[in-house]
Amino acid sequence: MSTNGRRAAATAATRRAIVDAARELLATQQWQSFTIEAVANLAGVTRVTVYNQVRSKRGLLDSVLADLTDRAGMDQLLTDTQHLSAGDACAVIVRRTCLFWHSERRLLRPLFGLAGADHEVASILAQREEWRGNQMQHLVRRLTAAATTESAVDEADVLAGVIAVTSFPTYDALGAVADDPDRAAVLLNRLVRSLTG
Repeated sequence: MSTNGRRAAATAATRRAIVDAARELLATQQWQSFTIEAVANLAGVTRVTVYNQVRSKRGLLDSVLADLTDRAGMDQLLTDTQHLSAGDACAVIVRRTCLFWHSERRLLRPLFGLAGADHEVASILAQREEWRGNQMQHLVRRLTAAATTESAVDEADVLAGVIAVTSFPTYDALGAVADDPDRAAVLLNRLVRSLTG
């Protein structure tokens, strides 16, 4: 391996350690304990190294959330389902979303709770929800185009309903149903289909 290759591999390994440490702290500690210094200590690197990788606490949180969605393939939902019928695509997207919410519940629950009191956390989650909303907009358009009856509800209102129904707070509010992501997916898919006709 060349010197540049080794350097790139070392940088990637350091970033992985930082993101993993940040994820662990977010899932197990209070928000006040989520600091650059605490992440650096857990990752076994210096504060300067963390700053060089993510620039700020906001950048650190954004890196963790980007890593979660990348690992779960959430950015590939539309591509992965484009060959399916609208109804089948909906079922797959809702199920994978439920599996994602379920697998990351321990980390996302405190973050979404904190968003009510912390503007920075709310802003980062709002950016992620905007991206998710864009995906759902494509799905809603496919579903309404495939519907046999025309909806009496405006498409923007339908989209708002679908985004709300498939959100993490809704999933988490399902209680025992959310303990089984497949069961939750069946319920939420029915709600999405009822909204889209």
